[in-house]
Amino acid sequence: MNVLPLSDGERVMAVIPTRDFSEGKYLAFATANGLVKKTEFIKYNTPIRADGIIAIKIRDDDELIVVRGVDKDDEVLITSRAGLTVRFAESDARSMGRSTSGVKGTDVGEKGEVIAMDIARDDMDLLVITDNGYGKRTQVREYRKTKRGAKGVKTIALTEAKGGLAGALVVKEHQDLIFISREGMVQRTAVSGINSCEVLFIA
Repeated sequence: MNVLPLSDGERVMAVIPTRDFSEGKYLAFATANGLVKKTEFIKYNTPIRADGIIAIKIRDDDELIVVRGVDKDDEVLITSRAGLTVRFAESDARSMGRSTSGVKGTDVGEKGEVIAMDIARDDMDLLVITDNGYGKRTQVREYRKTKRGAKGVKTIALTEAKGGLAGALVVKEHQDLIFISREGMVQRTAVSGINSCEVLFIA
């Protein structure tokens, strides 16, 4: 068994499978404070030391949330815990080197944070889930394209009963979903069973 050595406080954030670094053009990174960075995938095809190589430079008050493969002409969706989603072209974020922090992807305000990033596909849906198990599925095409750095549009109306937004994912209607709570409980639900117009309780 191979072990990845991590420093105190570090944790694994993403696993990107690859054979020859030709499957995608870029890796896109999103941080809690709303920064986004795009780097050519091939730049990671380099000898890696035992303790790894720098993938992104993280500022002291920030943390990495998600990494996705991005191709030329893709569009990106970034969703914040406040229930807002911004959609912009990948070309809005220029390609940078590995040891950089990135640029503003979305405006999360003073106390907001990013919880998800995915690739926009107009034939798919954006599923959002709240802390207390409420879910909503909305067609990706309903999210208008804006500019990088915008606050975004409301994807779900949050209340105290629903809690904050916990996750967001682009899905297809025929797929099944596995939900895992912090207590380790698992629930399986069909995407088609989550209403595309209304918010409903799923957990």
